[in-house]
Amino acid sequence: MTVPTTLSRPLASRIAGLPAFTERKDGAAVSERVIEAAVKALDKGETHYTDRPGIVGLRTWVTDHIGKNFGVELQPGEITITCGVTEGRFVVAKQLTKPGSQIVCPGDTSVISGAAHLAQATVVSDVTDPVAVSMVYLTPQDDWAVVDKLLQQAAEHKWWIIWDISSGIGENKFHPAQDPRLVGQVVTLGSLSDKMPGWRVGWMAGSEKAGKLRAFKQSVTICTTNVSQWAALGLVDEA
Repeated sequence: MTVPTTLSRPLASRIAGLPAFTERKDGAAVSERVIEAAVKALDKGETHYTDRPGIVGLRTWVTDHIGKNFGVELQPGEITITCGVTEGRFVVAKQLTKPGSQIVCPGDTSVISGAAHLAQATVVSDVTDPVAVSMVYLTPQDDWAVVDKLLQQAAEHKWWIIWDISSGIGENKFHPAQDPRLVGQVVTLGSLSDKMPGWRVGWMAGSEKAGKLRAFKQSVTICTTNVSQWAALGLVDEA
């Protein structure tokens, strides 16, 4: 990796020696634009708190990303940048589930079990009592027939829906909010951890509780690290 020659070269050199920040999960190198954007932000003095929801450019990219891939229209004001998708899962579970209720997860339960535990909710694979359910956690990798059935039940029983695209958007580019009945109930979670692991940049998007989710996130971490956000913007601007 080429270390940028800037006022922040010493810090850039240290970052270049940290595999967690410079190697992706597939072993490939993180784009040099990530490091360059981070160093540029440091040189500009971007070491303070950002706007609480996150920098506008990055939130705008999220709306464009969701709109382009799913045809779901959102505004930057409905987006909150999070400290990775893990924080997003925790915030949504904590704020939108009731203690003692159930989160239905037909796929990999390990990614939501921690957040559910902290929210005093139980993760289940199947619905046995619709009244006990407060949320469904779904991904594009889940079985389509199961997803479709759960979404029909979510519409009927007004369950909250997490649509987690952090592991990919799926070949058919389906999104629950394409159904007008579900728009207000769907929170989309995403992350850039596959392309820049270690930088902890994710997002929460949409739902009628977007403001409530943002307020709680702010009470936990105020805002996602400024430099990480600018680094992420450098990455997505490259695409």
